[in-house]
Amino acid sequence: MSQDRRKFLGTLVAAGVAPMVARPELLAAELAAGQGGSQFDVSWTSKVTGKHRAVFDSVEIDWGLGLIRSLIWKKDYGDVYGVAPADMSSVVVLRHNAIYLIMSNEFWARHELGKVTGITDPATKAPIARNPVVGANPFGLPAALADDSLKKAMAAGTVLACNLAFQLDVVARVKADLKLDDAKAYETARKDVIPGVLLQPSGVFATLRAQEAGCQYIQATAA
Repeated sequence: MSQDRRKFLGTLVAAGVAPMVARPELLAAELAAGQGGSQFDVSWTSKVTGKHRAVFDSVEIDWGLGLIRSLIWKKDYGDVYGVAPADMSSVVVLRHNAIYLIMSNEFWARHELGKVTGITDPATKAPIARNPVVGANPFGLPAALADDSLKKAMAAGTVLACNLAFQLDVVARVKADLKLDDAKAYETARKDVIPGVLLQPSGVFATLRAQEAGCQYIQATAA
């Protein structure tokens, strides 16, 4: 998160204002599956079951390690204790700078996120032109876990994303790059969110809600 963004958030919090880039009615239309009148889908909580439950708080891209560590946890418990996957629930929360991991390869290329994030493709020595957690892992990590780690994490559990970071980083970038108004920028950005990722009001909301559902907390990427 940039210093400007931190100052912006601090100003809003001090003023008691919740930052909203897009109109509430647009959010409601996009996220109509929410419960109890909420515009966000929180039905994922009913899928947090079994004896072993963990939430992986991922605030940085960090080679996609927040996603990979959720897979390692399941593998290790299976190997050591013989725990069946059905008796384990993982929740990965992508927030702060990790928010870009929910965007499609096309979005990464179109908005040059390799330059934005400072991630270099080891093969080309140039800024990476795609999402590093979609497709083959570009960093030489073990393919069995690291390739398509976002897809694998969604298949093995739940992947949540911070709507606040989505608006302040992703939507704001679309707005600036494509010269769109707030509502159209949100709508456009939303189309490039990888299917299966669930936006939540904020990363803090998602992480704490997962803990209330019985998940043990782990800081899965560098702070």
